[in-house]
Amino acid sequence: MPPPSSVPEREADEDSTRSITEPELTRAIERTLVAHGRIPASEAAPTARMVLGYFGPDDTVLDNTLQGEDRDRFYWLEDEGLLTSQEEDATVSQGRSWRIHYWILQKARIREVAKESGKHPGTGEPASAVYASIGDRDWRHEDRPGGTGVD
Repeated sequence: MPPPSSVPEREADEDSTRSITEPELTRAIERTLVAHGRIPASEAAPTARMVLGYFGPDDTVLDNTLQGEDRDRFYWLEDEGLLTSQEEDATVSQGRSWRIHYWILQKARIREVAKESGKHPGTGEPASAVYASIGDRDWRHEDRPGGTGVD
């Protein structure tokens, strides 16, 4: 049996080479883009499918293969740390320079977010329980100064 210190290292290596699954990316999207109101919950799985459709088994994808609307989602995922982008210059014919922009899956971050418990950090309760504990009256504006009584 290997020494205990080498086991987590090997697991980390295997984790970094293993492809991201659609359920993993969907959960990460739900906990980022959906939770922050960027997309509705019904779009989490289709967005994950779209992203993985571009990447396939690879960790990188060229930016010029993306459709405009899809690129917007990639930028949103970059804002959440689930993707990063990089550029590099390549020399092409007659010494001209060509800039290549590509996207990189942040597998460790995706897996970290996907595995989060979904519990509110202050209470240890599921985040949904915090909202469920707020009564209907508290959601209305009628008791506040200047409130209209209209939801």
